[in-house]
Amino acid sequence: MIQRVQTIYLVLASLSGIMTLILPFAYFLEADIELGEFGVFGLLNVQSNIFELRDPFKIPSWIFSVLAVVPSASAIFLYKNRSTQLKVTRLAMLLNLAFIVYLAFSIESIKGQLYGDSVRVLYYSGFYMPVIALPFLFLAIRGIKKDDALVKSLDRIR
Repeated sequence: MIQRVQTIYLVLASLSGIMTLILPFAYFLEADIELGEFGVFGLLNVQSNIFELRDPFKIPSWIFSVLAVVPSASAIFLYKNRSTQLKVTRLAMLLNLAFIVYLAFSIESIKGQLYGDSVRVLYYSGFYMPVIALPFLFLAIRGIKKDDALVKSLDRIR
């Protein structure tokens, strides 16, 4: 049942998660001069084009990003078992929330460790992609619950 509406929501949530692997999370600017770009593989020094810092914490950003995408992508193919699909979609929602918190703490940690207060942080679209995935996951959960209620009501009629 790939044609269900929650499948579209899960695909959109997965696509926004995949975009986090491509787009940078934040730029660090000082007097409108770009000093660094924090992406999924760490902090890139723009002037020397060298990765200065892989990650401020022990878990690399790319692993956390993949962990946030995999449940929403795998939930698409769990349409035959709605209760498992619902659990996996809720897990994807929790992982996206955790990823957002991780990114916020990582960016602030990098700013404090390397640059200080004189640097301005410009959050780029890669930072907002997990935030965009949350409403899609919420709508998918609602769609799965509606399908489950519909099937249960049809079972009562028999």
